[in-house]
Amino acid sequence: MNVTLICGGPSSEHEVSINSSRSIFEAIDKTKYTVSLLYIDRELNAAFTLLPDTFSIPEGQDLFKPLHIAIETHLKETDICLLAGIHGEFVEDGRLQNMLEYYGIKYTGSESAASSLAMDKYRTSLVVQSLGIVEIPNTILIDLEKELSYEGLEYPLIYKPNTLGSTVGVHIVMSETELKKAILTEKKSGKYRFGLLQEYIQDALELTCGCLQSKDGTFTTLPPVEIIPQKSTFFDYASKYEEGGALEITPPDHIPQEDSDNISQLACDIHELLGCKTYSRSDFLLKDGTLYFMETNTLPGMTKTSLIPKEAAAIGMTFAELINFVIKEAYTDV
Repeated sequence: MNVTLICGGPSSEHEVSINSSRSIFEAIDKTKYTVSLLYIDRELNAAFTLLPDTFSIPEGQDLFKPLHIAIETHLKETDICLLAGIHGEFVEDGRLQNMLEYYGIKYTGSESAASSLAMDKYRTSLVVQSLGIVEIPNTILIDLEKELSYEGLEYPLIYKPNTLGSTVGVHIVMSETELKKAILTEKKSGKYRFGLLQEYIQDALELTCGCLQSKDGTFTTLPPVEIIPQKSTFFDYASKYEEGGALEITPPDHIPQEDSDNISQLACDIHELLGCKTYSRSDFLLKDGTLYFMETNTLPGMTKTSLIPKEAAAIGMTFAELINFVIKEAYTDV
């Protein structure tokens, strides 16, 4: 089977994508799959190459074409595109999937509509709230192009982008002065228009949980991961990607088995409610017996030490088996 691994892209997680893709290539069963690479640079140009033995990013401007031309030229012969190694805006918001759908290219993971929904944290919270079985932190959607009224806000608060991943642009603000500074910083970045103000649930246990969905619609539940940041007060970018940034414990040590099982099932319920496909990961906070939903990631990190691979390992699934699952369970005729 011909599999094309897609990585890179214009998002803030470009380098994370390259690391994930390298790990996937190293783990993938090359007796089952012939692997090629479509690398997308930050300007949305792309280069295609076969990966016979080692993972490498194409170099040389003569190899690069505008992305839509590269897709139409190079991906017609591939059986399926593996999107597990690409992250962040442009793909988690469904834009890349939309392009692949237009050209009739099969790919792994959630489709464009579910990806767009899950990337929008505010809309996702409203949908998940309809379940009626998990709390949502009090949240306000704000437009950075409009003046914000600071009256009546209770601190501390979390300020974060509505549509970025990997906790990019997240600020804990303790006062109006800090909030104004955070908003000014993010407005200057120009990366997005809408932000969220969310109640800061202090001293909560951070938990995340993935789920696996087979193409027949059945689910494999995974145990949650308990996250204890070591370099920050919450699971920020440094905690995720720097060595020693966080302790990640699966199954979790500090919650009853009943709560753990409930979170595993809830991750599958949310996955299904949002219309996700094959796999996803949802983030939660637990405080004083109350569980809060934070967000769902349709393309979570996929190195062998990332969270979903750790959860899969806890149920006896190797990283190579997880990658095989993501490919084989993507389409009924693959």
